[in-house]
Amino acid sequence: MTHLAAIFLTLAPVNVIRATHGETIDSYVRPEFAQDWKLFAPNPKQRNDAIGVRLRTTGADGTTHTSDWVNLTAQDVAVIQGNPAPSHVHQNMLRIAWDNAESLRDVRNLPRGARGTVAADYLKRIVLQRVGRERQGERITAMQLAGRYTMVQPPTWSSETAPDTTTYRMLPWWPVTDQDYKGL
Repeated sequence: MTHLAAIFLTLAPVNVIRATHGETIDSYVRPEFAQDWKLFAPNPKQRNDAIGVRLRTTGADGTTHTSDWVNLTAQDVAVIQGNPAPSHVHQNMLRIAWDNAESLRDVRNLPRGARGTVAADYLKRIVLQRVGRERQGERITAMQLAGRYTMVQPPTWSSETAPDTTTYRMLPWWPVTDQDYKGL
């Protein structure tokens, strides 16, 4: 009964109970039933995001190399293009993980609190699942992620304008250890 009440209060219009106990209700509901859409007024993405990674590798002789940027978003798009029933994983997993990790970083680019650390670890593990343990025969020892954002131009009939610029967000290098691969 408590579960149904919490779900109901999450979806119900603003009320006294929600106003008083909203944080408690959200802490119960949000981890498993997060909702990032609006049922009656969807808000489509207003920008195109591209998430990329570059890797630092170490060879058997101890030399380190840095790879070129790999566009992970382009890989996801390639998998879903032409697919009549694309996987939710290829459409949203990386983007949502990136959005969460990025929103939970402070001005010094460090994770804010425990949620920020968990979000960063989750994003790191998603990327490591995609790139593996080695690149060109060398062990991956560090990774760096970056986002590229370009605003979607409004339709020709609209009076809205969008800046014709691209912005970037680059995260610091993250070390990669064997512990990061546990359970992958």
